[in-house]
Amino acid sequence: MDLIRLSKPAPPLRSIVRFYAHREVRLRGGAVVHPVPARAFPLLEFVLGDSIGVLHRDDPHVVTSPRTVLVGPQTHCHSRLRFRGVVECFVVLFQPAGLHRLFSIPMQELTDRALDARSVLGAFASRFEQMIADCRTFSERVRLADSYLLRRVLEAHHSDRISAAAAQFLSASGNARVGEVAAESGLSVRQFERDFMRQLGVSPKLFARIVRFEAALDRKARSSAKSWTEIANDLGYFDQMHMIHDFKVFTGGTPTLALAEIETLFRERLAAVQARPSPAAVDPDLDLII
Repeated sequence: MDLIRLSKPAPPLRSIVRFYAHREVRLRGGAVVHPVPARAFPLLEFVLGDSIGVLHRDDPHVVTSPRTVLVGPQTHCHSRLRFRGVVECFVVLFQPAGLHRLFSIPMQELTDRALDARSVLGAFASRFEQMIADCRTFSERVRLADSYLLRRVLEAHHSDRISAAAAQFLSASGNARVGEVAAESGLSVRQFERDFMRQLGVSPKLFARIVRFEAALDRKARSSAKSWTEIANDLGYFDQMHMIHDFKVFTGGTPTLALAEIETLFRERLAAVQARPSPAAVDPDLDLII
């Protein structure tokens, strides 16, 4: 069994946290391996059950994930996760600049990395881990996370031009010109790129590419009737081969293979989404991809 549940944070946190997730894997024997695709958002993951193995590309050794791991933005598929036994995880998926706003971390230091959260966030992560472990249900953990993170928000940076710029890329599914977004933020392109890299860990151009890839996969998963060619055209790819190239970079495989992975992980949620009468009934803030 592989169960994933998602929940929005409290309204005052939504500029910082994108959503919370609960993942539960129960295997009687053997192991399940899932690739980790590119992701535009950092996350904090608490491993509450059996440990998770990490297999890095070109390395045959399995590394055990920390019990509380801080994962920066991922720019390509360079690892896979191996699940065995009973694995239970609680995940805080941040907004693109949310982690930086909370802790002033230079995000380029976390790009394509997964670190023991306690080595980066110190006592904050240790205390958070203990409180999450003491909760018995997903809803309890959501309420606890809301309360704990809201206290931190009082000390955090206010929303700024870079957060607004990231939101603009997201609302445009990655189809926004860097120069135009920089101009709207009131910064020169060079200063905009420096600030963006510091707060999000990737360049604006690469961020937009990852967002567009995520949008393509999400749209195809939500609407099986749409062809990949239609989706490529809708999202401004030069052609379908251009889209396939980005999928190869960001997932290590083809769009069809990436879709099969999503359909396996989110079978119940996809069935509910696809049964709705119109796209307007879909909540776009609860992503299918984590």
